[in-house]
Amino acid sequence: MAAADLARAVERGAEPLRRAPNETVGAVVPAHEQDESLAAPVLLENLAAKVTGGLALRTLLEAVPAADAPIDYLIGCGEEAVGDRYQRGGGNLAKAMGELAGVRTAGASDVKSFCASPLHALLVAGALIAGGVYRRVVVVAGGSLAKLGMKYRGHLAAGYPVLEDVIVGAAIDVVPDDGRSPVLRLDAAAVHRVGDGAAPHQMAQVLSAAPLRAAGLRLSDVDRYAVELHNPDITEPAGSGDVPYRNYQMIAALAAHAGEIERSAMDRFVEAHGMPGFSPTQGHIASAVAYLPHAIAGLTEGRLQRVQLVAKGTWRTAPACCSNETGCRRPEGGPHDRSAR
Repeated sequence: MAAADLARAVERGAEPLRRAPNETVGAVVPAHEQDESLAAPVLLENLAAKVTGGLALRTLLEAVPAADAPIDYLIGCGEEAVGDRYQRGGGNLAKAMGELAGVRTAGASDVKSFCASPLHALLVAGALIAGGVYRRVVVVAGGSLAKLGMKYRGHLAAGYPVLEDVIVGAAIDVVPDDGRSPVLRLDAAAVHRVGDGAAPHQMAQVLSAAPLRAAGLRLSDVDRYAVELHNPDITEPAGSGDVPYRNYQMIAALAAHAGEIERSAMDRFVEAHGMPGFSPTQGHIASAVAYLPHAIAGLTEGRLQRVQLVAKGTWRTAPACCSNETGCRRPEGGPHDRSAR
């Protein structure tokens, strides 16, 4: 498209795509004159989510081709909700990502729960596998373009550059227990219920302590807790503090309150069972699942025995799940036939 045509399209509501501030190389045009759900900026956000999730799914399929083990179902857990005015938010991004990645065998649906969506989706995927409904389910998510540079005002005010400069996707393969991959512990899963308190210690009690107690485990029996892993280099200049460290302090406080550790040992507990935040603030990606590839490697190689994933949604909802290395101690009678690889 010629430069003059691009300029006219932008004047009519198209979203410009620029290689540099004064170099427009393309544009996304609106799909309807009055439907806000089909405005150009919204369509660009939808496209970014679809492409980043589709690329993550393609990467997974390079490791385990669908021809070797067909994907039965896709669960989308990104933060974008596509659709027009008649079905606003109902669009099936998971199926669109599957089509983009060349998956032809799968049905699909989306799970929405803000930052906690991937863990809700993992629980659903594990349940579908455990129930024998499907043999291979992939949880997939694209990045949120709307969160690119989300905290930029705080960064600029503190003299920092804009640090949130990436969008990411994720794809998680869930299959029956193959004897070597880590196991998703549905018997040690928990969700934050409507009636549970929303104070930090109540959230930690419900999501971290309670499911472990039910499985006969102590808080110190978990090698690594993967919580909201937002990079403090991004959040601290914007005034949000070190989010992961606060979560680990709360878990350590629960362990001290239960008499598992001395209060003077809380910092050592955080150092032993936590980790520095390292993920961009993409919400659903930063909340626990950013650590999942490292957890799978550690559990498979035997460096780790148990990892707990904890995510908090924007509206007081936060699932947690535990994955175990195949072959480690398991509660008698517990269901263990789902593997995440």
